[in-house]
Amino acid sequence: MIEKVNNTIGKIIMFVSTSMFGLMVLVAVWQVVSRYALNAPSTFSEEFLRYSLIWVTMIGGAYAFHLKKHIAIEMVVIRLHARSQRVVRFLAQLFLLAFALVVMVYGGIQLVSLTMTQQTVSLGIPMGYIYLSLPISGVLITWFSLTELFTRKNGAPQEQNETIQLKND
Repeated sequence: MIEKVNNTIGKIIMFVSTSMFGLMVLVAVWQVVSRYALNAPSTFSEEFLRYSLIWVTMIGGAYAFHLKKHIAIEMVVIRLHARSQRVVRFLAQLFLLAFALVVMVYGGIQLVSLTMTQQTVSLGIPMGYIYLSLPISGVLITWFSLTELFTRKNGAPQEQNETIQLKND
């Protein structure tokens, strides 16, 4: 059941981020055309691209966390015994969970509430909507972290979990 929920969340994230990225490409093309061909630069495109990149990065980062495709430094962990590796990974997962809850969710909600009255220059939307990507990705990371802690499974198939082994010469 949890795996189906995670797969559905993953599909939604992929759809949203892919759609957003496609729209970003179209807006970037429009920015170039309006600036160089029409000699009338678009006023909204640069701001739209900047804020869209924030959303794609935050949401995509949560999905990368789920698939274990983020940067991980395992140099010390892989040198430990199997039981010690499990303990260190469990503690790291707890730390990431606490970070997502405190900094991303709680801090993100505080930031959103502080910036809802400020508006963007060109688009005229509340800045809180831009910063809303932080608590949303924090909730996603919290969910993925909790499901991994309880099921001991992440979203990555076993053959995709890649670790670079350093050889001692």
